[in-house]
Amino acid sequence: MSEVIRDDGSARNGAETPSQSPLILIAEDDPKTLRLVGEVVQRAGYRAALAKHGVGAVKLLKRARPDLIILDLRMPRMDGFQLLELLKKYETSASIPVVVLTGSNSPMDIDRAMQLGITDYLVKPISPRKLITRIQKLLR
Repeated sequence: MSEVIRDDGSARNGAETPSQSPLILIAEDDPKTLRLVGEVVQRAGYRAALAKHGVGAVKLLKRARPDLIILDLRMPRMDGFQLLELLKKYETSASIPVVVLTGSNSPMDIDRAMQLGITDYLVKPISPRKLITRIQKLLR
């Protein structure tokens, strides 16, 4: 099993994924989706940092700089738009590629996310293969 870092401070580390492999921060309030995306990322050989909301993502960002962020837009406490605005304020996080993975295909949401500098916008549901293909392209 590969390394998983959680926003509650816990971590699990295994032998299959080297610590040098890219770290992907996943911010998603739906526990089932968070777990599923985390597992897909780990099976592809990446390390995963799991946050249940934007505030949890901020906590994780203080501990480690991810190579990529997968972000839901609709989350409690701090939504994806608020997190994107925060990411762009700091030089250390402004250059991190962000993939929005959300249930919203609203043109207003897409436009707003693009204006906030996201790298890609994916609408749920998405196949694991398509998600990993997008991740691989962004991390080359």
